Amino acid sequence: MQQVSTHPNYSKKVLLGIVVSLFLSASLFAQQPVTTIADYVIFGGNSAQLGSSANIQGGAIGSFNLVQSTGNIICGTSTLTTNIYSGGTVALANSNSIFGKITAANSSNATGNILSVGTSASLSGNIDVNGNILIGGGTVSGVVTNPVGSTYKLGGVTISNTKGNALLPVLPTLPPITSFPAVGSTNITSTQTISPGAYGTVNLGGNQILTLSGPGVYIFKSFSTSGPNSQIIYDFKTALTGNFLVYVYSDIILNKASYSTANGGSANRIYTETHGTGSTSTTDKTTAFNISNGSNGMGNPSGWLGSVWAPYGGINIGAPNGPSMSVKGALWSASQVNIQNGISIIYAPFNFCTIPTVNAGPDKALDFVNPTTLTGSSTTAGVTFGWQAISGGVITSAVNTATITVSTAGTYILTATSSTGCFAKDIVIVNGKNNNLIGSELQSIFENYKPNAPTSPFFAIQHDSIFIDIITIEGQYNNTLSLLSTPTYGLTNI
Repeated sequence: MQQVSTHPNYSKKVLLGIVVSLFLSASLFAQQPVTTIADYVIFGGNSAQLGSSANIQGGAIGSFNLVQSTGNIICGTSTLTTNIYSGGTVALANSNSIFGKITAANSSNATGNILSVGTSASLSGNIDVNGNILIGGGTVSGVVTNPVGSTYKLGGVTISNTKGNALLPVLPTLPPITSFPAVGSTNITSTQTISPGAYGTVNLGGNQILTLSGPGVYIFKSFSTSGPNSQIIYDFKTALTGNFLVYVYSDIILNKASYSTANGGSANRIYTETHGTGSTSTTDKTTAFNISNGSNGMGNPSGWLGSVWAPYGGINIGAPNGPSMSVKGALWSASQVNIQNGISIIYAPFNFCTIPTVNAGPDKALDFVNPTTLTGSSTTAGVTFGWQAISGGVITSAVNTATITVSTAGTYILTATSSTGCFAKDIVIVNGKNNNLIGSELQSIFENYKPNAPTSPFFAIQHDSIFIDIITIEGQYNNTLSLLSTPTYGLTNI
C-alpha cells in the first residue's frame, strides 16, 4: 500500500539545488593551486636570481621571498610555460619574456611595488599580485589581478584591471633532508668506474672520467673537479627502473666538467643532495653547489644532469661572464639559487613519488532517509584527502576529509595525496536504484531500518505492510495517482 502526496515547492527545491551545485563548482574552481617541489625547475628559499640571457624551459621558478632577474631573460615558450611564483616580491629587468603566470604573495605585507618589471616586457600569462604593480612598458596578454586600493601602472599609465583577491598558489614544502649513510675511505682522483657504495673524497683532475655504473646510492665525503675536460657519466646499464642517488656530505665544486648518460636513462632519474654549507669554497662561503662554466674539449658542453637539493647552502650555476652552459634537471636550495649569464635550463625534475594507497570504500545504495556517508582511507601516513563528484553525484559536506556525506546517486572519486605531491585515486558508486527484486526504496528501508529510530516522514511500517510517501511535482498528483493505479504497478489499494 502506498500513499500519494503533493509538495508545491518540490520543483523550486530542485532548482535551488542546481544553483547551489553551480555555486560550489565555481568555488572549487577558484581554490588556490597547491604546488610541490617537483613543480619547480628553480626554487630558492630566500631568493631565486636569474642573469642576462638565461633561458628557462618548463616548470616554475619560485622563492619564499624574492624572484629577480638582472638582464634580458626568457622563461618558457609559447607551448611550454614557465611560471614565476614568489611568496614575497618579483623584480624583473628590461626585455624579459615570460610565457607563464606571475604571482607575488607579499606575505610580509611590504609597501611599494610588489611586482616590478622593466621596459620591453612580454608577459603572456595571468598576473596575480598582493599589492602594487609597476611595468615599465611592453605587452601584457593575461588577466591582471591585485587588491582594491593597490595600483597597476603600465608604461607610466594607471590601468584599470581586475580588483579583488589574487589567486596565489600555495608554495611547496622543501624536500626532506636525507640522513646519509656513512662515507667510505676510498678517494677518487683519476679515471675510474665505480658501483653504488660509500666512498671518500672525489677530486678529478683534467681529462679524468668518473663513471657511475648502474642505478643505486653513491655516498661521497666531498666532490670536486678541477678540469678542464673532467667528465661524469651515469651508466644506466639499460635498467628501465631505478635511480641514481648521489649523497655528498660537504660541498660540490665543479670546474669545466661535462655530464652524460650511457645505456639509456634520463635526467629525471638522477638526484644529488649536498649537505655542504660553502665552507670549502674559495670564492663564496655560502654556496654548497657551484659549477663554473668554461670550454670543454671532450665534445660535451659544461653543464649538469639531474636534480640538486642543497638544504644548508646556496646553488650557483655558471660565472657572470662565462660561456654558455646547459642544465637539464631542477635546482632547489633552502637559501638561494643564482643562475648566471647565458645559462639554459630544461625542466626535468626528480620524482620523489611513492604512490600512496587509497580506498574509497564499498559501493552502496543511497540512503533515502539520512545523508549517505562515504568513508575513505589510506594506509600511507600523512596523506591529504579530496573528493570529487561526477555522473550526477552531489557532495553536501567538506570535500577535503576522509568522510563525506552525499545526497544523490552518482560516482564519487577519492584522491589521496602524499606530502611529496604523489597521489592515487579510487572510486565508489552510490546507486539510486538497486537491481534487487524488492526495488531500491524497500532495499534502502531494509538496509537502514533502526527499530528505535524516530518515525520517518517518508514511510511507515505496520504489521506486514509498508506505507511509502510518494512526492510528486506540483500539478502532477492526478497523473501519478492514475499511473500507480494501473495493473502494471500492481497497486489496487490507493
